[in-house]
Amino acid sequence: MKIYIVICLFICFQQQTLAQKINTDNLVKLINFCDSTKADEILISHKGVILSHWMRSDFGNIQRNGELSNCMSPYMNTASMLKSWTGLLIGILIDKGLIKSVDDLACQYIPDWKIGCNNEITIKHLLTMTAGFKRLGAQGVLSAADMNQFVLKLQPDTIPGIRFAYSNESVQLLGILIEKVTELKADIAFKKYLLQPLNIDSTSFSKDSAGNIVVFGGCTTTVQNAHKIGLLMLENGSFNRERIVSQKWIKESTTPNSKVPYYGYLWWIDKNSKYWNYAATGDIGQMIIVFPELDLVFVRRQSCDLSQASRNMSWMGPVFLEHIFNIVE
Repeated sequence: MKIYIVICLFICFQQQTLAQKINTDNLVKLINFCDSTKADEILISHKGVILSHWMRSDFGNIQRNGELSNCMSPYMNTASMLKSWTGLLIGILIDKGLIKSVDDLACQYIPDWKIGCNNEITIKHLLTMTAGFKRLGAQGVLSAADMNQFVLKLQPDTIPGIRFAYSNESVQLLGILIEKVTELKADIAFKKYLLQPLNIDSTSFSKDSAGNIVVFGGCTTTVQNAHKIGLLMLENGSFNRERIVSQKWIKESTTPNSKVPYYGYLWWIDKNSKYWNYAATGDIGQMIIVFPELDLVFVRRQSCDLSQASRNMSWMGPVFLEHIFNIVE
């Protein structure tokens, strides 16, 4: 029989204003729904207070191909959630004056990237997936032994700013830019400017065969750490009353442009739901979703069922959103 681990801080509920009360019955319904989607761990908070931190009871004892496989680990693979973190780091470096503007040509900071200069690709183009690169998927930078050299030689196939195409390559170019302006390896820059100010530890980055740090995915961390990123966004760039990144950057990051109404600076944006929200998402349903009007942060992890069928994120639709909306009255 499955056991649900739900941490409900009722003393905090009693302090809620009459305008926003937590419906604990609907919270349990959300957890049951998440269980049905093959989630392995979720964390949800309201105004920074954890309402529930749930893990499935059979987590770590999952049947795979007829054999038991232990997938229990305190760590999650962020997958492409890391892209949104990279966007935050770019904002911090702009705040610190290491980057002047998103409208600068990216090659101003990556002098050996001649293709970027010739095609006038800006930092904003890279942040919004409109640099002109076509979507390469597994045949792109993911398969390269030297990812940095691969992206530096990649030619766009259309004019920048015209077309949205989801691109690991664009984000890896931002990683090169980060290393140039900070004079640090990308993982060290992340730790110095973003992770340590958020008290995030137990986090490691992937490397390619050439030793380049991967900044478009593959970071290993915990659900609790991912939740801190969500809180930073909810608090408009502050954490524990300390300014980490400017409120201006948070607003820009979560504002879609006219050509791409569902994407900001490496954050997915939903303006069409009852309550607007934005998300950092990764393969197999790794996710941080922020609901500003409800003061909610939702984090989801899936580590055990890695089947192709699980890559279909259709669960993240109206039913899921209604469960979320029904938590706050």
